Amino acid sequence: MIETILPSEYLEKGMKALDYVYTPDGVTIVRPGTLLTERMIDFIHQHNIGYVKVEFDEGKYPNAIRVREPRPEKESIFTNIPDIKPVIDDELRDEAIVSIKKMFEAFDTTDFNEKNMTTAHLAVKEIYSVVDKLIETLSDETHSLIHIADLKSYDEYTYHHSLSVAVLAIAIGQSMSFSDEDLRLLGRAAMMHDIGKIYVPNELINKPGKLTESEFRAVKNHTAEGYRHLMFEKVGDEHFRKIVLCHHEKVNGTGYPNKLEGKDIPFMSRIIAVADMYDAVTSYRSYRKPMSPSEAIELVMSEVERALDYNVVKTFVEKMDFYPVNTCVELSDNRLGVVIDNTNSMRPIIRMLDTKEELDLMEMSNLSLVINRVIDSDDYEELAKKKQENS
Repeated sequence: MIETILPSEYLEKGMKALDYVYTPDGVTIVRPGTLLTERMIDFIHQHNIGYVKVEFDEGKYPNAIRVREPRPEKESIFTNIPDIKPVIDDELRDEAIVSIKKMFEAFDTTDFNEKNMTTAHLAVKEIYSVVDKLIETLSDETHSLIHIADLKSYDEYTYHHSLSVAVLAIAIGQSMSFSDEDLRLLGRAAMMHDIGKIYVPNELINKPGKLTESEFRAVKNHTAEGYRHLMFEKVGDEHFRKIVLCHHEKVNGTGYPNKLEGKDIPFMSRIIAVADMYDAVTSYRSYRKPMSPSEAIELVMSEVERALDYNVVKTFVEKMDFYPVNTCVELSDNRLGVVIDNTNSMRPIIRMLDTKEELDLMEMSNLSLVINRVIDSDDYEELAKKKQENS
């Protein structure tokens, strides 16, 4: 692997960024450890960014030219803001994504011969190993609160979603004092909760418009298909498979596939349901932008005792670090700031980036202000347009 500062005209999809990439006025386009997508590269070109520090396999990118010349330093409103410590490091994240992808690919076959079944079981063993590492990492006292912004990706949504749901579910389980054995069961089920989507056409999963009734039936069938497939492959015991089967059941009995109510739904399924909903609505999709953490948690809380279990949601809200210290945000009055104190996770203290004024969003005079969004690359064009309109 080569690590170098590469002229932006030689960037290609799949290269890994090793440093933050900012627009001239300091908005993040790319975070360290991100695999570059065509969309990210387009942003880099649009904003005339000359150099990006990357890592890549020389054999895969023969046209890439190694350059030793450093990227010109640019003054940025974000320059002195420390990096946010990720929940899991790049090595473990990459290992998890590769393992999840192997599992989906191994199961996604109609030819269940002995060789394919052996491959599938080896993939499952890798998932088990990753879950053990996640539990160990998340049990570290430095991760008393969990944020998952660094797990997001534009590509391979299902794989990243499976990892994020597992991280959130394990964090909830740890807060509820689960035993190590139960945490392993929960983490494995969370990793595999969407395995039945191998039977759902990608065009339905990524359809930009509203699904028809028949299309929605096909998507909903992924829970039963996942259960059937795990049973066929002899993965886990019956309790494990039922956890996967029931992650879309709702506590008021309107979920699927069996319209179970309340305590009839396995408790670990109720945990996965909360993690699944939060991550789904805060993730980038081809057909919509993600909700902000505040919008997403309001949605989650609105589903208490309808779709979601009260105690699980309560634990989740207490455990999550929705706006980590050093997160850059846009307020509802269009000003930009950085979180400096998040003792109150939903109403933190913000330092304005222009005036350095500190605003406590819990103070009476600031109650009308809300956090519109976390500033990141996908927000840039809209943000720039808004600034121009207000200037």
